[in-house]
Amino acid sequence: MGLTDLFKRDRSSVVLRPRSFSLAITGYGIEATPRLPATIAHLADGTLVFGPYDAVSARASGEIKNVLIRPGTPPTGVMEPRAISGNSIVTYSTAQRGSTQLVLGTGMQTYEGVLETFRAMPHGGGWRLVADNHEIVWPAGLMLRGTGNLSDENGPYELALDGSRTNLINLYGPLGGDKIPAPEQLNAAGQTRIDADSIPGAVKPVKHYTFEGDATVQRYYYAHLDASVIYLIRARATTEAAKTVLAAADAITRSLRPRF
Repeated sequence: MGLTDLFKRDRSSVVLRPRSFSLAITGYGIEATPRLPATIAHLADGTLVFGPYDAVSARASGEIKNVLIRPGTPPTGVMEPRAISGNSIVTYSTAQRGSTQLVLGTGMQTYEGVLETFRAMPHGGGWRLVADNHEIVWPAGLMLRGTGNLSDENGPYELALDGSRTNLINLYGPLGGDKIPAPEQLNAAGQTRIDADSIPGAVKPVKHYTFEGDATVQRYYYAHLDASVIYLIRARATTEAAKTVLAAADAITRSLRPRF
């Protein structure tokens, strides 16, 4: 039985308690709260590009809104909209040379509809994702796709290598007691367990199990929020992309910190 089959039975019984979902992006001296659903690309140079969750529908409606955040030195002061002329692109910044700034898409005068908030905050680089009960690092090259819907089968957000639909990292939880699946329940049909190991975690060492078969690799991590409650992190990838995806998943898992 695969993980999806386990969660299809009754996702509400897997999560320990009803909760709302929140998501913020922190780093480089700022904090941004995206309006979900959305997709956000994290480019190799650290730039974040925000766009619609359903680009096809947005394009058909003529309502595509894109903004980007250019990382720099931490700004101090209030982030204010600035434009060289009436027709120029608008940026939100403190006007400090080389500091982090928000750049609006052509024709946009505000980030409304893309971000809920954007402000200077004392966060260091690089980028982190801060959810309602956990936070993680956000490695470059991973696109965030987020609905914010806790009932979604694969969670309220996922991270995809270069926007892929097959090379993904998902987080499930929080889980506790008999809601935590045993490793043998995680084996997808046609796959064989090839590895079991552990890596350091913020609360306890994180056990992980790797399965391979049918040109795909999956790894499951048991990352603790406290002594008895975990997040189950799944990394899945083609054999060609497995090294990159698993390295990113290792970094994410090592960084996962509880927020209570």
